[in-house]
Amino acid sequence: MLDSPFNAVETHGVPTDEVPRREQITMLLENNPYPQDVRVRSEAESLVRAGHAVTVIAPRGPRQPRREHVRGVDVVRFRLVDGSERGAVGFAAEYAIAALALHLAAVRQLLRGATVLHLHNPPDILFPAGAIYRLLGRKVIFDHHDLFPETVEVKLGSRVGARLARICQRLTFAVANHVVSTNASYAEVAHRAGRKAAEDVTIVRNGPPAAWTQIPSRNRDGVLDEVRLVYLGAISSQDGVDGLVPVLQRLSAGSDPIRAHLTVIGDGDARAPLEQELAVAGLSESVTFTGRVAPGDVPELLQDGDICVDPAPATDVNERSTMTKIAEYLAVGKPVVAYDLHETTNTAGDAALLVKRGDADAFAAAITLLARDPELRAQMAARARARAAALTWEHSERELLRAYRALR
Repeated sequence: MLDSPFNAVETHGVPTDEVPRREQITMLLENNPYPQDVRVRSEAESLVRAGHAVTVIAPRGPRQPRREHVRGVDVVRFRLVDGSERGAVGFAAEYAIAALALHLAAVRQLLRGATVLHLHNPPDILFPAGAIYRLLGRKVIFDHHDLFPETVEVKLGSRVGARLARICQRLTFAVANHVVSTNASYAEVAHRAGRKAAEDVTIVRNGPPAAWTQIPSRNRDGVLDEVRLVYLGAISSQDGVDGLVPVLQRLSAGSDPIRAHLTVIGDGDARAPLEQELAVAGLSESVTFTGRVAPGDVPELLQDGDICVDPAPATDVNERSTMTKIAEYLAVGKPVVAYDLHETTNTAGDAALLVKRGDADAFAAAITLLARDPELRAQMAARARARAAALTWEHSERELLRAYRALR
């Protein structure tokens, strides 16, 4: 699931006996530019450090060149039509154009000697390319970022679209030699819907680099009459950022009113409606939108906050998805408030204040509690850093390389 940007992973040693054979890997990515997509960048750079050759085919962002060499990764970009504002027809057009560009690029890479096709979702429409690779004796990895059928149903409200997406999902699982899942919930989908054996599925969690846990924390002391909140990630309908509007209203109007300023790091198709909602609520001056920022700027922006938040609502997709932002908040040692979604609880443990899902009053109360209690803030910051040690990308990198060894 494209959740949020972080720094490129620092180079660290990978044992040479981990890579007995050098693969020529082609990664196909539709829904985000590269290197902005955190997971894809982390995986590509880890594989390059392990001795593989990696080419990423991705959409072309603003001012990006068509071809580029980024930290050892060859990047080839294509023009993508954004259909997010045109409903089902727009999404269909976007996916059709992207599918054509990605399949042509996959065939070109195959002719140039690619040995592994690494498919990133969403969407689950790249199975024909996988089938071509399999027929010609190459290997295919399906990197399962997102619950595509459920996302289609949430975003478009179309059961027919969701059924078609489930067919595409099953076909994508079918062409894959190995599945890489972001968490145990997604691995269960691979076993159940994809009928993949346990040995053909590897969990590779999203996570920040270990270097983030060494950045000196900046947490203000004392009782806070004005609290700085930070949200990191996409601004789309499924992310629930609009759910922070009632939270901000409750903070200023409760029995223990508190001034709050929210910084939103990221962008997305729901930003304009959110800005309009904030204006209607008289909260425009209480929120700053940074838009997409350079990966290296993210830790500094997080450190400027007192409390980091995740208002993701309790949809089926969100319950089973790992929110990368949670691990990133913990890594920089920030107190966190979020709803008690299944995978959010698995990620944060007791290192965050998790409140009843959908309860904006409880969400605001948790923020107020942290703002008024400096000892609790310090305790949660310490727990965050301790928890983050087990969530860094370095742990995931080992699992990624294990998945590649399983291809042989």
